[in-house]
Amino acid sequence: MRLSVRTFLLDELQRLKARLSGPTEPLESVETARTVGDCIDRDSISRRLPKNWRVEREIVQFPGESLTEVVRLTDRDGYQITLKPVELCVPTGRIEIYTRASPVTSRQRRRTVDSLSEARVFAAGIAASRHRKGPKSAAA
Repeated sequence: MRLSVRTFLLDELQRLKARLSGPTEPLESVETARTVGDCIDRDSISRRLPKNWRVEREIVQFPGESLTEVVRLTDRDGYQITLKPVELCVPTGRIEIYTRASPVTSRQRRRTVDSLSEARVFAAGIAASRHRKGPKSAAA
């Protein structure tokens, strides 16, 4: 028996509606997790950075990985330092540090450190070094 396009679409819409209106979990069952952005004090980090640097939380995706929250430090020339937890569920643990000379260049992995506090110190050092050498120093 051949169905009309209209009948076919109506059947498909009913199946879709049944699937989407199935049992749902109450919001109370959803767990919250701390992220790296929850574990930083932006003002504290900003005080360690040279003038004209911003500290932001961003959601990014690295190749082959799911979305993750990172802490991004950016200077007025677009130079970025990214702090990314190695394990999403351990935001104060091992942190990968990436730099990016500008929004049009690819980010470079600099190093992995053992803790978020160590990453903050290392990132502040990169920023200070860049500040001393001037904005043209992409190697910093």
